[in-house]
Amino acid sequence: MTETPAAETPAAERPAAESAAAERPAAESAAALAALDLAGRMFPTTAPCLSVAARYGLADALAAGPLPAEELATRVGAHARALTKVLRVLAAEGIFAEVAPGVFGNSPLSEPLRADAAVPLRAMAQMVGGSWLWSCWDRLDHSVATGKPAFDEVFGASAWSWFGEHPEAAGRFNRAMTEFSDVLGEPLVRAYPEYAGAGRVADLGGGQGSYLAAILRAYPGIGSGVLVDLPPVVAQARARTDLADLVAAGRYEYAPGDFFEGVPPDVDVYVTKQIAHSWDDERLVRLLRLCRGASPEARVVLTEMVAAPDASRFARDFDLTMLVTMPGDVRSGAEFAEVLAAAGYRLARTIPTGTVFSLIEAVPA
Repeated sequence: MTETPAAETPAAERPAAESAAAERPAAESAAALAALDLAGRMFPTTAPCLSVAARYGLADALAAGPLPAEELATRVGAHARALTKVLRVLAAEGIFAEVAPGVFGNSPLSEPLRADAAVPLRAMAQMVGGSWLWSCWDRLDHSVATGKPAFDEVFGASAWSWFGEHPEAAGRFNRAMTEFSDVLGEPLVRAYPEYAGAGRVADLGGGQGSYLAAILRAYPGIGSGVLVDLPPVVAQARARTDLADLVAAGRYEYAPGDFFEGVPPDVDVYVTKQIAHSWDDERLVRLLRLCRGASPEARVVLTEMVAAPDASRFARDFDLTMLVTMPGDVRSGAEFAEVLAAAGYRLARTIPTGTVFSLIEAVPA
């Protein structure tokens, strides 16, 4: 008897079998690379490096052109090897550029870190690396478990109370918010031409006053605007020389105080920017009811991000930042409608601005 040959893969099936075998290592390599990418994201390096770059004024030092890391470190008072590590992390993100080995220059993304930048973000960059904010991220687990700000757990006080006792941190925070207003003010203001018909506008929680100034300059027909914020913040606004012309013309007024205790009367439009997301529904309704009582016919225009499934990565990250620092939320359109209705307003429309912010226009119900 002859021996039966061992079973073989039919010729027609061999290419498919061999292809599958060849694909397994490729798939495993792709998975390994994905795992390495995930591992890299576990190291929160970009934000603290960005903060260091702003604090040391690296973009200013490179304004005249690229420099070797050693020379740059000497100019700014840093350790050359350590500074190189920071710059390489940032260069990988497109922030600065390594134009030759160990030689770094500015990039379009580092230009806003310059002190004289047309679109400044230097204070914001410093803030994202602040120790108070990183302490909150360290207790994200507390916020996830309770739904409450980690800030209160870490510092034993609300963010606003704590800032009141730490003027240096508060100053950096307010400068960062002012930069945000300077960067986005123009498109936000132009998105609401109805400002032109207002006789008096009040900016509630308007910080150092940039947003209100942008509104008044864009619409010279507005009679006057009043800045409402806590006394230390209004004091910072009063010190700004670039607002002097508006003040001298009688178009810019100050109302230092707690807006939860009262708001200016005889107002045509109450404005807020990046305020609603800082407070829970109860406090926001309280503020809106004060507006309704002080000026019953006035409109309200809230400048806020709106939560949606297709929201930008920035909006999602910002919402999480609010979770660990403030008692508020980035709300959806339906949630804004509910809050406004509770205060006696009707959501008239949500106006896109071409930025991450929308304008929420409310009218008396």
